[in-house]
Amino acid sequence: MLHDTTIIAHRTEGGEEQSLYDHVEGVALQIRRNLTEAGLKQLIPLGELLGRLHDAGKAQSAFQRYIRGESAAKAPHSAAGALLATSLLYEFSVELGLKKLPRTSQLLAYAISGHHRGLYNYAELQNKLEEVDCKDRCKKTAEALTKFRSQILSWSKEHAEATETSLKELAKQVGATEQAQALIRLLFSCLVDADFLDTEAFMDEERKERRHEATCRYAPLETLRDRLTKHMEGFSTEGKINEARRAFLNQCREHGRTCPKGYYSLFLPTGGGKTLSSMAWALETALKHEAQRIIYVIPYTSIITQTAGIFREIFGEENVLEHHSDITFSGGEASQEAERYERTRLLAENWDAPIIVTTNVQFFESLFSHKVSRSRKVHSIANSVVVFDEVQMFPTEFLHPMLRLLEDLRRIYGTQLLFCSATLPPFDKDHTSSFKKVNDFHQLSDAIQPIVPEDPELFKVFDRVIYYLEEKEYTTKELAEELSQHDSALCIVNSRRDASQLYHTLLEAGKKTQDVIHLSRNMCSDHLKERIAEVRHRLKAGIPTTVISTQLIEAGIDIDLPIVYRAMSGLDSIVQAGGRCNREGKRTAPGEVYVFSLSDGGKAFGAIAQGQNATRFLLDNDKEHTRSSMPLELIEAYYDRYYASIESFDTKDIAESLYDVGEAKRWRFDFEQASKDFQLIDNVNHDLFVPYGKGKELIEGLQKHTLYLNHRTMRELQQYHVAISKWRYEELEEAHLLSEIVVDRETGKRILVLEPQGYDEALGVCTTNPLLDEPLFG
Repeated sequence: MLHDTTIIAHRTEGGEEQSLYDHVEGVALQIRRNLTEAGLKQLIPLGELLGRLHDAGKAQSAFQRYIRGESAAKAPHSAAGALLATSLLYEFSVELGLKKLPRTSQLLAYAISGHHRGLYNYAELQNKLEEVDCKDRCKKTAEALTKFRSQILSWSKEHAEATETSLKELAKQVGATEQAQALIRLLFSCLVDADFLDTEAFMDEERKERRHEATCRYAPLETLRDRLTKHMEGFSTEGKINEARRAFLNQCREHGRTCPKGYYSLFLPTGGGKTLSSMAWALETALKHEAQRIIYVIPYTSIITQTAGIFREIFGEENVLEHHSDITFSGGEASQEAERYERTRLLAENWDAPIIVTTNVQFFESLFSHKVSRSRKVHSIANSVVVFDEVQMFPTEFLHPMLRLLEDLRRIYGTQLLFCSATLPPFDKDHTSSFKKVNDFHQLSDAIQPIVPEDPELFKVFDRVIYYLEEKEYTTKELAEELSQHDSALCIVNSRRDASQLYHTLLEAGKKTQDVIHLSRNMCSDHLKERIAEVRHRLKAGIPTTVISTQLIEAGIDIDLPIVYRAMSGLDSIVQAGGRCNREGKRTAPGEVYVFSLSDGGKAFGAIAQGQNATRFLLDNDKEHTRSSMPLELIEAYYDRYYASIESFDTKDIAESLYDVGEAKRWRFDFEQASKDFQLIDNVNHDLFVPYGKGKELIEGLQKHTLYLNHRTMRELQQYHVAISKWRYEELEEAHLLSEIVVDRETGKRILVLEPQGYDEALGVCTTNPLLDEPLFG
């Protein structure tokens, strides 16, 4: 297609030209590879057509003059190409006596029009294609491509009906055409990634070579499985705990070798070897189903590094991509660290690695994003194995669209899914209620099947904690006095304010500053990592340590204290807190977990308040307030009560943009609106950079303009970032603790920074108002 080599797609600074024909054929070939890896070979004819048509608008004479430097006037080509492709497809479908091919036409329109600016909302796309300028450019494009018509006609005769049928059948795989938006997003991802790769290969030979070096050393999944087996052979097999771990591991391996694709869960007691057992299952099921990669999705950046570190040690650094906002590397440009940074940056663009470790935010926001850069990785999620760790952390206000997305992954993308949690929410149960105004919970279409059934004998070996669930009320002073009686203890509270106040009160009660460690999201990531490492070091050395933390410590942070106090919250959080108590099971007596409330503490908001109410209701109706374990039926009863209290599982009406039945039948989706609405971290009004550690040096460099805010500097700065609410912002501003730095004089881009006196070495971002509280937990 487009054999005229005088029409060009790209031109280097040195004057070398890539013909439009060579470019679109290269893109079509890469899309074929992407769809083959995604396990959707039936869509290859459509994918190749999309690749060959995506830059048709570049054939217009105005664009050719612009690309050759003969004119400074830009010539938009995406919408013109989309209009030409879809109008000709419609014309030929009528001529051939076919149906109107609405699905094929709509998919081409969305993908081609958005391949530079991102996916449109349906109405905006229609308006764009109706513009006089777009129609004029379309006409001029058609005049430049005289052979275009016959080639689309030929494709229509050969592939149109089969493609339309494939799209229809795929979209109905769960009996609902709402899945169609997932197909559009998948083909869009294949296109934009292929377009980037082919353009990079022509325009930037050095970058192409770096990408090849980064990807050519991948080991096949069979080799990675062997490495895991060898790693685990070195583990001790003596004792009941190691015997149970071995049994769990073998069950996971055997299940992975035989299970069909579906929804699966893995609950192992703390200390049962969940991380490596889940990876063993993932590798086995990936090999069975010929999956391309394994993706580990973790709620917090504070725990992602330890998991990625374990995997790098076992599988080799070249096979593991750690992708999240806080990843950074030290060292000069010429150092090995700089090379590692460049490799990570390249692979993060499209997730081309055997093992990906990422966050909920990165994973879900990419799958809901309309943006080109974030959409590149979507096709790499298809035909993969995805493991969600600490799945109880899914936010309820976005749960409906998130569960809908899981259906897309399962049915359209062919993804194998595993949920890991000690307190698995019943996503596969019906939670409608006649008492609710809105029943918008989306129940998964298939049951979640456990990999390891609950075995009282095996699980009992790991009973190492006693839960005292009867809620005891303290003042902050009384709680501090009680905590002071213990050599080492962990106390988890529900807000940053309570953590700060309790920390100060402990010092007033006589605790030494070095013996009390505070953890909250008032501290930047680098600060938190240092403090968590300090806690581990002190506990290993037997140094008395009192830890005061918000609930950030509950999601997988590996620390072990003999006694835990947990402010009243959801039962799931209480169980997660128990996972930090006597974690290794090496103490002669069981660990103890106490539930309490603060009479002078902050008032709980939102999900925490609803979790408290659901737990209190269960405890009022349950006489067993002292337990050595939490049975699964109690956890499920908690979620039934908790979910009944949730007003909406889709507070931004994202399902209306993507999953409306009536609109989906016409393939009308609001991609851009859904992208803007789906922001998992949404109650943050300001991003603040703080002068902690190397962050101080980075901020000073930006202030003096000796440092430029490029991609790498921004990555480094993320380690020194704190999200603050409008209440916190107003207070800091009034105290004259905030300033702005202009980091790009051309665009006027600024970042908000904190003055040094506003950041405390123990508490992080300071506030002067002791009564200030806010619904920003963690």
